[in-house]
Amino acid sequence: MLRSLLLFTSIVLVTLITAQAQTVLTADQLQKGQAVELDKLGWKYLPNDDQRFADPQFDDRAWATLANSAKPQDSPSGWHGIGWFRLHLRIAPELANVALNLEMAHLGASEVYLNGKLIRRFGIVGKTLADEKGFNPNAQPLGVVLQADSDQVLAVRYSIQQAADPNSFFAWFMLQGGENANGITGIGLHSRFREFGAAASQRGVGYGVWPFPFGYLAVQSTAFLAFGILHLLLFAFFARQRSNLFYGLFLLGFGINDAVNIPYLAGHYGLTGFYLLLGASTVAMQLMPLALLAFLYSAFTPGLPRRMWGFLAAALCVIFWWQVWPVRYWTVVGIVYDVVIVLEMLRLVVGAIRRRLPGAGIVGVGVLLFSLTLVQLSLISPIPLVYAIGTFGMILALSLYLARDYARTNKHLADQLVQVKQLSAAALEHEKVKAENERRAAELEEARQLQLSMLPKKLPILPHLDLAAYMKTASEVGGDYYDFHASEDGTLTIAVGDATGHGLKAGTLVSSVKSLFVSLAYHPDIVHIFHRISAVLKEMKLRGLFMAMTMVKVKGNQMSVSIAGMPSVLIYRAQTGLVEEVVIRALPLGGMTKYQYQQQELTLAVDDVVVLMSDGLPERFNPQGEMLEEQAAKQYLAQHAQASAQELITGLAKLGDDWGGARPQDDDVTFVVLKLKGA
Repeated sequence: MLRSLLLFTSIVLVTLITAQAQTVLTADQLQKGQAVELDKLGWKYLPNDDQRFADPQFDDRAWATLANSAKPQDSPSGWHGIGWFRLHLRIAPELANVALNLEMAHLGASEVYLNGKLIRRFGIVGKTLADEKGFNPNAQPLGVVLQADSDQVLAVRYSIQQAADPNSFFAWFMLQGGENANGITGIGLHSRFREFGAAASQRGVGYGVWPFPFGYLAVQSTAFLAFGILHLLLFAFFARQRSNLFYGLFLLGFGINDAVNIPYLAGHYGLTGFYLLLGASTVAMQLMPLALLAFLYSAFTPGLPRRMWGFLAAALCVIFWWQVWPVRYWTVVGIVYDVVIVLEMLRLVVGAIRRRLPGAGIVGVGVLLFSLTLVQLSLISPIPLVYAIGTFGMILALSLYLARDYARTNKHLADQLVQVKQLSAAALEHEKVKAENERRAAELEEARQLQLSMLPKKLPILPHLDLAAYMKTASEVGGDYYDFHASEDGTLTIAVGDATGHGLKAGTLVSSVKSLFVSLAYHPDIVHIFHRISAVLKEMKLRGLFMAMTMVKVKGNQMSVSIAGMPSVLIYRAQTGLVEEVVIRALPLGGMTKYQYQQQELTLAVDDVVVLMSDGLPERFNPQGEMLEEQAAKQYLAQHAQASAQELITGLAKLGDDWGGARPQDDDVTFVVLKLKGA
């Protein structure tokens, strides 16, 4: 019995010792878009190249086990330009056949195999530098489906020949630094699993930690570049104001930095392109505070002091430290440099405020906002809202200061010239204004009386229709018009029009349209009536005067509608309780003789309500300059459609007056309401 137990124990120990190491992936690890980082899960690594390594049955127990797949150089066998990485996985049953997203990042080239099958190439893996083509996946979506009942083997063939020689500059440079904004550190692989669809790009960057979407970077870059060019042009036109020069250079540097960050953070460049973009961003990032500091010196001191050269030397040292010397301490170095620059800026602003220099307070606000932005950039993970307020607030504040300073010199002279002109022409202008006001008042009153004389004296009375009409003229007569015609066969024709222009000319146009309507309303085809009216108005050559019009014909429960440049017709359907809009886009009458107007045929039911209106009601403005719009009329109609036509007229008129409040009416308000009654 004891011998059997010892034998069984030996077999178990041997099995445990010889078994391939595996990582178990569960659904809990992928909740709420979280990722399972694979870098430190015990990748097997061999600096050799053999296609057999992709086979899931290949025995890799003799390979080195990496503490971090991004740093294969730390293994006993080191890095020699090309190698294979293998990771053994098992997944929980609930993840069987679930689509996962394998996100990767590296600066070399790779071939990715799952259970022996090639699923993606990123670049071209090469055994020499000439054969290799680097490609950073940058979390490019790579969908995979793992099986729960077997060992899953993820194998990656990877090369980065620029780091093959540990004594080369690129290898030395990459091995010194810590993680940058793009989430890449070391010469090896970064990889992780997410649920498919929960990509890291939702935070704005493929594999990094930058919290802004690229659309924001593009907008910010465009704004900075535009403002920078504007201030450089101002300097070109007025070179004595050197503040525009330094501020323009600062904005250009900031804009270029943002523009470079887009391909740097999300591009698929290899090692050389990646670090060239990083270098450009670093140089712009360190030099733009110097340009802003020079702006402050030029604004508040007689000239650039000698200490400015010291700050320039410090900036070059920071760039050298950041880009050439071991960069693992770049965050500390950058923060110290930025703090020194910010303190000098604040010293200049506080001194200017104490001396009560013009605009010093505005500049102080801009500098404080920029200081907030600069410190956040140094910490890599800025708060988006605070960052946006800091950057755009700084632009507005400093541009406002420069615009104020630029205009202040000319303002005094402009004020004097205005005073001279006002004194020399005051009496004559007074008489001209008085005469013009009197003439205009007389013309408006004449036009108003003519407009009102064109309206029907009474409404048609039809047994199956409840009909009401309303018009309220504005101080500026707009030429609104409505009319009716009842045919012998029981057809009711209704027209609501709005003449373009104001005053007596608009009234003349209404008079002409009134005559044409009387002579043509009998015709059953509204499109024909529109063509005839439009042709006559065109022949009259009224020089830019047109008539917008809505016309309907109602016979029994059938209605025809045509619209020429007017708001939509609202129809309340009693059966459904909904308000429909009849929208027909067309030119006003009198513009084109052969324009193709459209006509719609509709069927009405008992208690249906039809509202025809000019643009005076939906375009009624309140004291804050906001329009009422058609939606308000639709809502009112839906809520009060059970009322009579006259009650609806009264309510719609009150709706417009309540909205307008103390603001005078800008345009005529006209509408006609008809409601279909029962037998």
